[in-house]
Amino acid sequence: EKKMMSVKRLYRNCRIYTMNDSNPVCQAMVTDGNKIIYAGNTAKAKAIAGSNAEIADLDGMVILPAFCDAHVHAPGLAYDILFNINLYPAISEKETMDIIRSHISSHPEKEMYYGRGFNVNFFSGEEGIVGPRKERLDEICADKPIIISDFGGNCMWMNTPALAKYNITPDRKCPAGGEIVTDPRTGELWGIIRNEARCFVPYQEFSDEENYRAMKFFQDTLLSKGYTSVLALRPPGTVEPRTTLFEAFKVLEDRGELKLRVNGARDMDPAGDIDAQLEEMLHTKEKVKTSQMQLTTAKFFLDGVIEGLDGFLLEPYSDAAGKGNSFTGCLFWDKDKLAEAFEKCMKKGFQIHCHSIGDGATHDALDAMETALEKVAPDDYRNTLTHLQLVSDEDKQRMADMNIIATVQPYWHFKSPAMFGLEKELLDERAETEYPLASLKSRGVMLVSSSDYPVTPNPYPFCAIEAGVTRNLINACDLGIDDITDMDDERYLLCKDERVSVTDMIKSFTCNSSYSRFTEDIIGTIEEGKLADFIIIDSDPYEISPADIEKIKVISTYFDGEKVYG
Repeated sequence: EKKMMSVKRLYRNCRIYTMNDSNPVCQAMVTDGNKIIYAGNTAKAKAIAGSNAEIADLDGMVILPAFCDAHVHAPGLAYDILFNINLYPAISEKETMDIIRSHISSHPEKEMYYGRGFNVNFFSGEEGIVGPRKERLDEICADKPIIISDFGGNCMWMNTPALAKYNITPDRKCPAGGEIVTDPRTGELWGIIRNEARCFVPYQEFSDEENYRAMKFFQDTLLSKGYTSVLALRPPGTVEPRTTLFEAFKVLEDRGELKLRVNGARDMDPAGDIDAQLEEMLHTKEKVKTSQMQLTTAKFFLDGVIEGLDGFLLEPYSDAAGKGNSFTGCLFWDKDKLAEAFEKCMKKGFQIHCHSIGDGATHDALDAMETALEKVAPDDYRNTLTHLQLVSDEDKQRMADMNIIATVQPYWHFKSPAMFGLEKELLDERAETEYPLASLKSRGVMLVSSSDYPVTPNPYPFCAIEAGVTRNLINACDLGIDDITDMDDERYLLCKDERVSVTDMIKSFTCNSSYSRFTEDIIGTIEEGKLADFIIIDSDPYEISPADIEKIKVISTYFDGEKVYG
């Protein structure tokens, strides 16, 4: 905790949703330096604040605890917005190609071109399933390498010079879980490499000043959206290897500019030695630990994604996948090794955080967790499965029984016009039941929300809160379509029975999220003794139409009692 000059402030004429069950709503709050010393009625708040306190009259606005993004890839989109080809604004094949063409023509001085954000679903025919071909990039630039990560960071689209530069050939052996895609008719390179095959491409390098600018951009973006804490993972794609994640945050801390509480995660390599990886993590943990940063988490990438045909399913993909009637995708870990890794991580004090898209990946992860839990001492582990696109009913209950936290991305919990058509094609009727919420909560699974930014290019929590409450369309403008006015509009409504309450959603970003990171004693609720991390917003999420929650604006963000945005 920071030592700050004691300055009492009284926040009054407001509604405060504390997320503290014993005192859920109050009218005033007093802070002293970086601590909350009272939250309750106005008369008592005035008495505690005293006559010399600074007074903030909020004119009917609303205070909430500050948000935590429990799964974010730092520094988000910063490198791509500031320096590379940013394809997230594109909503069609034409716009995708136009943005690439424009960036390259505007930067003839560059020797290589990097980018991120292409969406396979914008393309047609085989390219709509496999991904766009290398020839599309060759037509734009045939003499310099182009390397573009998809919006989820699970594959790379490359032109012929890039494939040649990194010796990517049809017969090159891939690490487990990787794929070099070839044309099934000719055997020639398609231009797409997936998952672990991305290791063939070295990370993009940036100057110290560029790294600082990217991290400052990332922090400013999160603060403007009401976040003051994160579980940070390395970005998928072309930048930021795992070993420099904390170094990037330390640049801000050394300048006295870090205004986030950072828990970090390190990716576990399924082909690597578990003991060696844990030794490296323990060394890093001691090296980087400060009042605002610590390495707490081991990240396991269990499967891929449905649209990449490497999400691991209990039942086969549909015939539309073109992989035969027994194809279920793939699990990237050997199950026995996964159980061993879980056991060793828990014994060394690291939390487990698993990327699990398919119901097969979740099932096997829970099998491995059961085995591991039998070999470790009973304790408060708070392990997590994240994404959870498909989960069997049986495994929802198993998650509850093992106290597994569900870190979900509600930004995806509706029938997106950019994605749902392909998901329905590959999953058939299973797509109608994807991304469970209420059915997890009803079994006793804790819900924690996150953005997976930059996979979600606009990580605004109120978009996610709306989607969790409505299971319906958000960000209509970004998708190039008209917004809905009725939360029961059938066009984009995904499994109405999976809706949860406004309170459930706000808690998933606040007290639940802080619990998932073992920080519930200091942040996550508005109550006496907690650190003064909170936000002021312009509208009451309980009183406006659920379809308008995404329109709520963050007026200010406070970190340690200091206004850091607004």
